[in-house]
Amino acid sequence: MKNLRTLIIRNGHFSKGPKHLPNSLRVMEWWRYPSQNFPQDFHPKKLAIFKLPYCEFTSLELTDLLRQKFVNMTSLNFDECRYLKQIPDVSCLRHLENLSFRWCPKLSLLHYSVGFLEKLKILDAEGCSRLKSFPPIKLTSLERLKLRYCQSLENFPEVLGNMEHVRELDLKETPVKNFPSSFRNLTRLQKLHMCLTIPVMKSGRDGLPLSSICMMPELVEVAANEWEGGLFREANEGVEKVSSILSTNVQYLQLRCCNLTDDFFPTLLPWFANMKNLDLSGNNFTVIPECIKEFHFLTRLNLNFCERLEEIRGIPPNLKYFFAIDCQSLTSSCRSMLLNQELHEAGSTFFYLPGAKIAEWFEFQTLELPISFWFRGKLPAMAICIAMERVCEYSSSEGGKYRPLVIHSTFRLMSPIVIINGNEHLLESWEMMDDCTCVFDLRETKLKNDLDEELVENEWNHAEVTCRYVSLGQTLIKHGIHVFKKESSVEEIRFTDPSRKRNLDMMNSIAQDHNTNSC
Repeated sequence: MKNLRTLIIRNGHFSKGPKHLPNSLRVMEWWRYPSQNFPQDFHPKKLAIFKLPYCEFTSLELTDLLRQKFVNMTSLNFDECRYLKQIPDVSCLRHLENLSFRWCPKLSLLHYSVGFLEKLKILDAEGCSRLKSFPPIKLTSLERLKLRYCQSLENFPEVLGNMEHVRELDLKETPVKNFPSSFRNLTRLQKLHMCLTIPVMKSGRDGLPLSSICMMPELVEVAANEWEGGLFREANEGVEKVSSILSTNVQYLQLRCCNLTDDFFPTLLPWFANMKNLDLSGNNFTVIPECIKEFHFLTRLNLNFCERLEEIRGIPPNLKYFFAIDCQSLTSSCRSMLLNQELHEAGSTFFYLPGAKIAEWFEFQTLELPISFWFRGKLPAMAICIAMERVCEYSSSEGGKYRPLVIHSTFRLMSPIVIINGNEHLLESWEMMDDCTCVFDLRETKLKNDLDEELVENEWNHAEVTCRYVSLGQTLIKHGIHVFKKESSVEEIRFTDPSRKRNLDMMNSIAQDHNTNSC
């Protein structure tokens, strides 16, 4: 085996380590390597890929191992090594491209050299729950930095010089309190995700410097869930201050369950004037201020489960998608504003509102399905409204009286269907809750087939709108249809069968002719 170049053992079980390993190895992957030592004559100078996951190496043995000059090594893996406490000096690994030590439960220290590997492309420290600090990084070739589930890491590392290849950064369950101003040196970062479900101390948190984000032109997506308090900070003394006139280029901002209050809007929201998609679900503010109307690029706003929200004082001019599931404190005047006919006449809207109400401007309203109509020419431009109203159940009490049962709101899967001349089109499904109303533009739905092949020219086409519901329970469902008259000719739409009327007219004409001839 002197010429063996590749050795891969993944499911083997050995009682002790090998007495000899060939120095000709280029690739060595051995899961659960059964010793803390290698043979004394093992000096694989051309070793390029070295993977030892689940092994029992300590930091001391690893230090001895890496004293050899692996000038060709490109990949080094010590994933899930339960006794590994630190990553030693790796400065001799000049060609290293992939360094992984994920889910090492005792790892708490990284050698300074880890941050200065010029050719490193992937650095994976995911799940190192005791890792408290990270050395400064000057990794000019780095493409992926994996720091998820590092539950003790409080400070993001200093970024020494531009790092142009990192496009995404996921800090899920990593409670970073402080981001240095050098964070801006991730110059081409596009997506930043942060999500916490673990309790974190709020004190001492500086958060993301807004001045840095403004200088990251490609950062378009920031998502932070359950990140309470101190997520962003404005420029401090000693940091280059950016005029409040400037704005970030972030287009998608998600701040779910971040305990945001009314102060969020005037202090931080102006920094995100270029937003197209804003998700503020599960927060504690009571008012959406009038300044929201100044966000001309905003097309999607999600306020689901904002239980304290009472008032919305403005609507962005280009808003198309709006969600307010379970916002039961919202005033009736705000609900009426969100069901305003002019708002939806502009077209292309999808609004999900609390309360089971169909506005009066929906000309055709019914409890029964399907809704049938006939049209000539193109499928008419229509808005469809579906309202789900919870029906209370009653139980008897000892005194012979009846009291309403408490029924918790539950989601129900709804699948709208459009049938045209017998051809069924299943539209995109979504979930609805009790006591909610959904208004959507039929033109915004995606019909699977080409309608032009199904329509009959110069004749009446028969259409039906129906829905499939899963897990209905005790729910009253109301349906409504409104025709956009500016874009559809009312003369070309009927809600009663026009052929039946034509047959009736023909029978009346024949009867009149018969009576005339009899006279």
